[in-house]
Amino acid sequence: MILKLYNSTTSQKEDFKSISPNIVSMYCCGPTVYDAPHLGNFRTFVFYDLVKRVLIQNGFEVNQVINITDIDDKIIDKVNSGAIGYKELTAKFNDMFLQHSLSLNIQEANQYPKTSDHVEAMIGFIKALIDKEYAYNVDGNIFFDTEKYSKYGKFVNIENIDRLESEDDGLGKKNQKDFALWKTWKEEDGDITWESEWGKGRPAWHTECAVLATQSLGKTIDIHCGGVDLKFPHHENESAQVEALLDSVFSNYWLHSEHLILEEEKMSKSLGNILNIGDLLNQYSAETIRLFLLSSHYRSKIYFSDEKLSDSSKMIDKINRFVKSVGLDTLDHNGDTNPSGDYLRFVESLNDDLNTPEALGIFFDFINKKNKKIHEDSLSEEDIEESKKFILGFNSIFQIIHPSVLIDEEVPEEVQKLAFIREEMRDKKNWEEADRLREEIEKMGWLIEDSESSQKLVRKK
Repeated sequence: MILKLYNSTTSQKEDFKSISPNIVSMYCCGPTVYDAPHLGNFRTFVFYDLVKRVLIQNGFEVNQVINITDIDDKIIDKVNSGAIGYKELTAKFNDMFLQHSLSLNIQEANQYPKTSDHVEAMIGFIKALIDKEYAYNVDGNIFFDTEKYSKYGKFVNIENIDRLESEDDGLGKKNQKDFALWKTWKEEDGDITWESEWGKGRPAWHTECAVLATQSLGKTIDIHCGGVDLKFPHHENESAQVEALLDSVFSNYWLHSEHLILEEEKMSKSLGNILNIGDLLNQYSAETIRLFLLSSHYRSKIYFSDEKLSDSSKMIDKINRFVKSVGLDTLDHNGDTNPSGDYLRFVESLNDDLNTPEALGIFFDFINKKNKKIHEDSLSEEDIEESKKFILGFNSIFQIIHPSVLIDEEVPEEVQKLAFIREEMRDKKNWEEADRLREEIEKMGWLIEDSESSQKLVRKK
């Protein structure tokens, strides 16, 4: 079965072929650890996990690298606010990213290299670009000379350069398209600086990823992933450096996920319209959030609403009821050597550029067919076995069935009583008391998921 992926450099679906047989090198642009991650960030991080899981489903071993950007203007600004020191700040939000990734069932990457651990390698990389005359020095700032690199414009039409985002325009660079590789020290940088032959300073963002990717995975990698906002200038500039210096294709496939939209604007910290992933995990189960993020195709914008999260919660309820109906007693998936026609169609949809909406539709059609048999009391042993195999294959990708579903657990009577009182408070629009009862119930180990007409108790994980 052929896996097809949409390659941003060719703007078309292509058959996936790895450089090494059955092994895939995959670089993913990770978080800048200066603030709490939001739902838009995790739309991208869950997308990385989807790519990895589908590759594994196709028999590949995946060597995945997710970088940690811990040198950045935003980090310096946060440190200068005086609230927290550099190391404490970056450690705090790095740990938060990893913890939320674990909560959302994102598989651990092979490596999480931090920028600050590899500055010497970045200095050597920049020096090599200068030696090949692809970079130049202006008062201690080092810039990449795009006029010297004829292939610049992998992702955008450079003829429309005036409409494109420009960077570091006040630092004396030669051409509008040129970009910084190294930024000279400024007083506001404080102690966040490193020595180089050009003076004190720090590596710039595009060089950080270029070095971490090639140092971790080699000069040519199979897949490079990121959000669509990174396509230009970040991935354009990252690729230009590597290909100019090493004279080889940097990545054979470039995959980009679309934005998560809140009130007709992309979600971002700079716009101030963010939904903190930690806050959401206190309101909804991780499975609900993960299903919501996977319910749209990765190349389509996804629009946030509480109604959509409520719909995802109902979908998970339906799946969980089906899991219990067929008596599934494990979530371990070892592959199916004799898959059914429905499951094959499910796999084919995922192999068609990770078409999760279609795959979900096939899975729910399957559930509906089997539920009809359950209601008619005609579900056979073959149906049960087929259902178990499909559920395990489905969950190996979507990861939205919590192990607790396999265990019959009653809600404690005291929790039920508090939930009943809270529902009465909601009916009376006594929101303050309803919120107090929610907090009390959460302290007892249970979360409440609200919809317009009802509430649901979920064991806190």
